[in-house]
Amino acid sequence: MAYNELENFAKYFHQDFGVLFESAETGANEYLEALTLHQRNVLTNEIAAFIKDNVGKDLKSLKNAWFKLGAQWWSKEELPILLKQLSAS
Repeated sequence: MAYNELENFAKYFHQDFGVLFESAETGANEYLEALTLHQRNVLTNEIAAFIKDNVGKDLKSLKNAWFKLGAQWWSKEELPILLKQLSAS
């Protein structure tokens, strides 16, 4: 499955993300505020599909899948929870 909006979102989590934002939620909220309603809806659906595609995988596998989307930053304490929250919004 192609994840256009999700790939753009993942790329926002670049190598300096943790320096620029105090939390994944803070950075994600800034990103989401710049999206149109349609883009947010598409992103929500793509995150839900991403989670479904990776259900049952360990955190390392989920991290690898996240990085394959173009991300360079990961927090095992924050990102899995954030993605689940965003998929339900």
